[in-house]
Amino acid sequence: MRTHSFGAETVPVALAGDLLIGSVHDGKAYKLMLARLDGEEIEELKFLSGKNDWEGHSIAKLKDGYLIGGAAEGRATPDGGEGWKGYVARLDANLKVLWERKLKILGNEAVYSILPDRSGAFIAGETSDERGRAFSSGGLRWKANPSGSEHSAPGTMP
Repeated sequence: MRTHSFGAETVPVALAGDLLIGSVHDGKAYKLMLARLDGEEIEELKFLSGKNDWEGHSIAKLKDGYLIGGAAEGRATPDGGEGWKGYVARLDANLKVLWERKLKILGNEAVYSILPDRSGAFIAGETSDERGRAFSSGGLRWKANPSGSEHSAPGTMP
């Protein structure tokens, strides 16, 4: 088994087909990591980042690309962090971002699961207020079609 490291901390999280998603801390901030694999070899590596920290948590392979999820624009802390927006992006087969959405409901969201279906995907995660208190069941749900327009608005699970 090969070991790869791309910064002070490299955290692989999920694999869909040949694409691995995770997070890398480069000494300054977390970046969302995408690594296309061929066995144990990395064929292609891409990082998504922007304001503050970004993390990759979930991925689903589609017939013509990928749907990824995580958290963006937050600040990681030992107790989980603050200011996170749930992050969802549609990538083509070449890992080009076709569209992205940043979901903010209570101020601390993350996307942990993506389940594709015929009409799009069901996206689930967690939402809490800035002090980390989960709202209701703490669940985040969103239904999106392949173009990224919503079937149902982001919200919390009852």
